[in-house]
Amino acid sequence: MTQPIRVLYIGPASTGTFDIVSIEQQSRAVRLVGGTVVRYEGRNTAELTQALREVDVAILQGPGFDPAAFGHMGLHGRCKGLVAFGHGFDQLDLAAATANGVLLANTASFGTEEVSNHTMMHFLVCSRKFVLHDRMIRSGVWTRENLSPMGHIQGQVFGVVGLGDIGRAVARKAKAFGLNVVAFDPYVASWDMLEYGVEAKDSLEALCRVSDYISVHVYLNAETRHLISHAQFAIMKSSAYLINCSRGGVVDEAALITALQEQRLAGAGLDVFEKEPVDPNNPLLKMDNVSLTNHYASYSEVAWERAQTQLGEEAVRIANGMWPMSLINPEVHHVVPPRKPARSWEVCAREVAVGRHP
Repeated sequence: MTQPIRVLYIGPASTGTFDIVSIEQQSRAVRLVGGTVVRYEGRNTAELTQALREVDVAILQGPGFDPAAFGHMGLHGRCKGLVAFGHGFDQLDLAAATANGVLLANTASFGTEEVSNHTMMHFLVCSRKFVLHDRMIRSGVWTRENLSPMGHIQGQVFGVVGLGDIGRAVARKAKAFGLNVVAFDPYVASWDMLEYGVEAKDSLEALCRVSDYISVHVYLNAETRHLISHAQFAIMKSSAYLINCSRGGVVDEAALITALQEQRLAGAGLDVFEKEPVDPNNPLLKMDNVSLTNHYASYSEVAWERAQTQLGEEAVRIANGMWPMSLINPEVHHVVPPRKPARSWEVCAREVAVGRHP
């Protein structure tokens, strides 16, 4: 019988006595396999390091994580991994984690349907000039003088940058509108794109030249920061729209504003920004051809609960010698000893239960 696992929950600063009920969803999977979740109550790196010595894996929800702590994890301590809440991981030092043999995971996929739906909402709002006409009718103006130009949608080209879980869902939904979908993702083989029913483009520039709508679905890292900037806006159609429901830093916001002000772009649909909350003086807020939402694309009650429970599931996998489903530093494969492949949660839970009660 294996020793019950211990998981450290690192959340927002706590107030008052810790109640396990407050993180019932996050700890559900851990408790199901007989493990224990303890809450981190420290305030500095030394206290964090001490807490990590007494657990098998950590869950991060809310604050950042001091990369110095990675030196006491992985190859150098009991705690073998860190599971972070959400799709992104730009708040984590992947290089430091990998060098120390720390497995990093997140809860990618929890909001795939929500983000892809949100993307299509922005696409429709842009294509039908909804922002402009909504503002006009609310101000008492009833006119059809501002309808043209307006695309037909069916037969137009929808470009997807990044063909991961969300990008594929967006591509599938775009095809339902009769759009011709093209995609650029240097990490996805052309034959896989064929299986997804999209046309592969061999460069971002090639996608930008032909697309009537461009939607980005990539992580924010050194490779993708300002992936869409002056050079890309210069070759896009003046009738094209840009949609961003990934991370604000993927798009050079100053370049986007310039392109919109100079009418080199028809408009944009944005859920994310380089600075959040948005500066009230940001010119984007005053543009009638830009639809805006406040970084909530991934939210629904169902998705949010799935994200919370997935934290615990990934923690169980790591603590029991498996790879996580959503590994975000794959280079760690070359640093740590071999592990068992990730299993679906149903299979994983059963295997762990059998290991506890042979």
